[in-house]
Formats: sequence, structure tokens, C-alpha cells
Amino acid sequence: MQPSRDPVRVHDTHRGHVLLVSPRTFSYHLSISETLRSMGYAVTWWDERASSATWYKLFLRLFPSIAVRWFERSFLARLRQLDPTSVTHVLVVKGEGLSRRVVLEMRETLASASLGLYLWDGAENVKGVSNIVSVFDSVATFDPVDAKTFGWTYRPLFGRNITVQEEIASPSQFDWCFIGTIHSDRHRVIHRLRRRYGQKARSFVFGYFQSPLMLFVRRLGDWTLLLAPKGTLSTEPMPAAEVARIVERTRAVLDVEHPRQRGFTMRTIETLLVEKKLVTTNKYILGSNLFDPSRVVVINRNKPEIPAGFLDLPYLAVPDSLRKYYSCEGWVSELLALQDSARNRATHTGLNNKEA
Repeated sequence: MQPSRDPVRVHDTHRGHVLLVSPRTFSYHLSISETLRSMGYAVTWWDERASSATWYKLFLRLFPSIAVRWFERSFLARLRQLDPTSVTHVLVVKGEGLSRRVVLEMRETLASASLGLYLWDGAENVKGVSNIVSVFDSVATFDPVDAKTFGWTYRPLFGRNITVQEEIASPSQFDWCFIGTIHSDRHRVIHRLRRRYGQKARSFVFGYFQSPLMLFVRRLGDWTLLLAPKGTLSTEPMPAAEVARIVERTRAVLDVEHPRQRGFTMRTIETLLVEKKLVTTNKYILGSNLFDPSRVVVINRNKPEIPAGFLDLPYLAVPDSLRKYYSCEGWVSELLALQDSARNRATHTGLNNKEA
């Protein structure tokens, strides 16, 4: 496999050069890269996986050790092409496709750079993460339970600033909407909520599957997908601008977290930052600084019901201080500062994170 070209790269390095290794997930890697560039960093982005194709993702999940070894060759070839003195920070997001050998090579080759790992999934959902965490200067996670269990830094995700470019004629066309990937029991929860309100429901659902094969396989195990109304399931992602237009026409956004997830999705944060109400199955939002009963209601995933009157409550706006904290710049600034601090602390105390 030939080393791929880096699609996101700039050369203004007055603040440093960040090697960003992350999944290609709904263009969030582009948002992070653009934010880093706006902060004055040079950016090189690499996909943490050898391929974004469905077959590779399945192979990685089923045979992680074989898939990772296959990827090592390509990744290490790209690593040797970098100028090791130019990279000041390595930020790895998730890291599911990285082996311990690859991370150790990064540690050795980019000896002057600080290394940070951020998990935007639960540790039990990230294959092989236990093999690589000790090599990093810092580890942060969006999951409050994982942070407490493993002694990592708890740092919630960020929300993108997506604006609607046209005037919306009917801002309350829908009572609630769901736009996102269908996994675990998500569609069953959506089906129950639809059935609860019957014909009275004013809802919009766009369920995304990574490929037609994935949709076919999921239909075999989830009968509610067979009952999904026409046009509510797709194998093509919805453009961010279209998502923003639908949300603008909606009173509340539905969020159904993975059963093994405790952290807040980007959907959660972006919903509240655009001042839309959130209907979620994630009880951990109750302890968040984003929670207010005028903004958020937690529902039961087995018997979902939106309480009467919730949608009509006046919305208490999110304070500007929280908007800054939950921005992409706030997120990336904290992560880079965290790994720099850990790196400096290790250097001053004579510790060395490089392992044999």
C-alpha cells in the first residue's frame, strides 16, 4: 500500500506543527484541523485506519491484531517521510487502528513532540486501547466513568458552529428529529417513540448506515428497520448544512447514546449550543454543566416519552463561558496544554515515557 497524501496541511508553524491522527468521521477531522490552523498551528492529518471502507472496519473489529499489523507498514512509511524536528504535538483521536509498535515508533521518531490520546468512545468499544495508553504523555476521554476508573482526564467533546445560510419559513415544522448513525438499539428506541405518539407525531428521522451491506446486515437483526418509513434510512450521510436546516425547523433533537457509552455525543453539545431542546436517553447529562430542565429531558429507552409541557418551556440560554468551553478551540486548546504539561512534568522529574 502506498503512503497516502495528506489532505490537510499548512506551513505556518509559528505556534508549532500538529500531527493529527483521527478517524474520518463526518468531517470532524476537518473541523479540528481548521481550528488548529486558525490558532496558528501547521497541521498534518492522517487517518487512524488503513481504509474507511465498511469491509475494513468490520475486519478491524473482528480481527484487530491482523488488521493492525497490515496497517503498520503504511503508517510507518509515512512516519519516516516526516521531518521529525518540525512536529511539536501528536494528537491521536481514538487510536483504534494503531498498534503499540506504531505508537512506540512515533514516540521514538518524534522525540521532541508531546503525545496525547483522546477517546471519543467508551474504552470497552475501542479495541486494543489498553495496549497503547501507557506510551502517551496524556490520555483524556469524553466518558466520565472511564476517566474515574482509569485515572484519565475527563474532557467532554465539542460542538461545531454550523449556521443556516437561508431564512427558515417554518421553524417549528417538527416536534423532534433524529439525524445520525444507526447502531445498537437506536432504531428500536426511535420506533418506540414514534409508536408512542402515532399519527400525532411531528418527527423527522434520518438514519445513516455506512454501506448497503451494513444496512442489509442490520435489518436481519432488527425488525424495526423493516417498518421504517420510506426515506428515513440512508447509506449516504446528510451534509452538515442540511442537518442545520432540519434542526432549525425542529423544537427538540433526539439523542440515543450507545448502551455502553456515558459521554456526551457531539449531537448533544451542538443541539444545546444552537438553543434547541434535547431529548436524550443519557442520564449522565443530569450531572453536566449543560443541564437545565428547560433545555434537557432524560427519557427511558425502553418506554420513551417526552413529558407534557417540556417543549413549551422557555429555553434558558447556555452561558457564553460554556459556549467557549464547548467550542472546538476550547477543546483542542485544553488537550494540547494537557499533553504539554504532562510532557514537561515527565522531563523535569527525569521520567521517560519511551518504552522498549
